[in-house]
Amino acid sequence: MGIKSLVVAALAAGVALGTTACDPSDTPKPLPTTAPAGQTTQPTAQPGQPGQPTQPGQPTQPGGNTPGTTDAPAPTTGAPAGDPTTTAPTGTAKCTTSQLILDKGHGGQIGGTWFLKFINKSSTPCTLEGFPGVSQTNGPQGDPVGEPAERDKGPQAPTPTLVTLTANGGAAQFEFISYPKQVNDCAALRSNTLRVYPPDNTESLSLPWDNLICPSPQRMLVVRAITPM
Repeated sequence: MGIKSLVVAALAAGVALGTTACDPSDTPKPLPTTAPAGQTTQPTAQPGQPGQPTQPGQPTQPGGNTPGTTDAPAPTTGAPAGDPTTTAPTGTAKCTTSQLILDKGHGGQIGGTWFLKFINKSSTPCTLEGFPGVSQTNGPQGDPVGEPAERDKGPQAPTPTLVTLTANGGAAQFEFISYPKQVNDCAALRSNTLRVYPPDNTESLSLPWDNLICPSPQRMLVVRAITPM
């Protein structure tokens, strides 16, 4: 081989060596993915995201709260909504006939309008509410002569209300009306007693009451609800 050929071969070999011996910094190499010995990789998922494990014994509640940390308001106590307002019972018993006196009160002549009274003669308070039962009779235990008084519930009449009679003299009143002019149009009957039943009682009280009344079925008597004095 000639000298020229040897020179060309040497140059070619030098180029090849230069190519394979390039600086390592010219070619980027991938970073190692293995953590250093003794160190573990921390999960990057946030609580509530997929892949985040829940702690044992702490199940997630709706809305992400755990037991004991709920933001829901505490339950309220008391009357249900819409419950109408009521007055607490006083504990005062209803008046019995034996506790009461029937008083003639005030009014016009027998026949017409009268305001009669119930008076509490006992040492304890009691209550009355509603309409007395009233009729004209002959004698304190006599049967009605004519029709008993009709209850007036019209718009001009008082509304029944609970009335408390204090001990030893407390009183309530009621209006009693008769229409004597009607006796001119009937075969009138005479009676001598007004018999009155306090509300919610089966025993009656009475007053002397000499008056004429038409026989049944004609009505001449009206009674209104008990009211305070």
